[in-house]
Amino acid sequence: MIIAVAGSLGAGKSQWIRQQIAQIDNQPIGYFSPQTDSVPIDTIFLQSEYPQLQIYQTGQEVELIKSQIDGTTTYIEIPWYLNLSEIEPLLATLNCHRVGICSEDGNNSELRKWADEIVLGAATISYLKMSLDIYRGILTGEILDYDSLATFWLELIQGAYGEVIRAKAIFDLADGQSYHGNFISGKTKLNFKALNLPPWLKDRPDRFSGFEIVGKNLDKQEIARTVRDCCISSEAIAYYQQQMKNSLENRTEVEVL
Repeated sequence: MIIAVAGSLGAGKSQWIRQQIAQIDNQPIGYFSPQTDSVPIDTIFLQSEYPQLQIYQTGQEVELIKSQIDGTTTYIEIPWYLNLSEIEPLLATLNCHRVGICSEDGNNSELRKWADEIVLGAATISYLKMSLDIYRGILTGEILDYDSLATFWLELIQGAYGEVIRAKAIFDLADGQSYHGNFISGKTKLNFKALNLPPWLKDRPDRFSGFEIVGKNLDKQEIARTVRDCCISSEAIAYYQQQMKNSLENRTEVEVL
């Protein structure tokens, strides 16, 4: 079965998919989020919790069709900014089940007509898509100082860089861990979650990190400058990584004793 999931900004699409995957045992599971390959924040977050996930990317539509034959349950998460008409040719080819994540207080008429199944999600603020700014940044290879990042994130969600409606990110920090940050206006506050990924303790990380911020009147230049100020130097990276290695070695010695 292929299940396409659509909903407005912050409605809870990823959360619903996450809940569904948790209920599936001993069965192959796939995930595809169109037009998010360059900033795969939700993809990495889900895969860190469910390493068995088969990830599909743009251009692998043929593999998606084959997955139906193989008995894979695949979730297609449609980004809020993608018009349903744009992805309709692919969905028609796949003959998928359509789930609309709707809020009780929102205008979901188009989504309700499109969906085979309606799931009540989080209440969302209604915005015209064309009135919103989307700012994305790639930080792959960078390691950030936690205190500086926490200060920036708090300033961000409090409106220091414009009205922020949604912000999500994956950051590599000095302890070698990769963290997921998530904010939805009126719902979440300062929130970082360590991902279930191996600690990176040698040189600069060769795995994705980056952010996506959605809002109005965003000061993109100032956001970029502040994020750069959060990044630590190569010398500091080497120092922190050695500290973490020493800590892990000491812990191992204690366990052996």
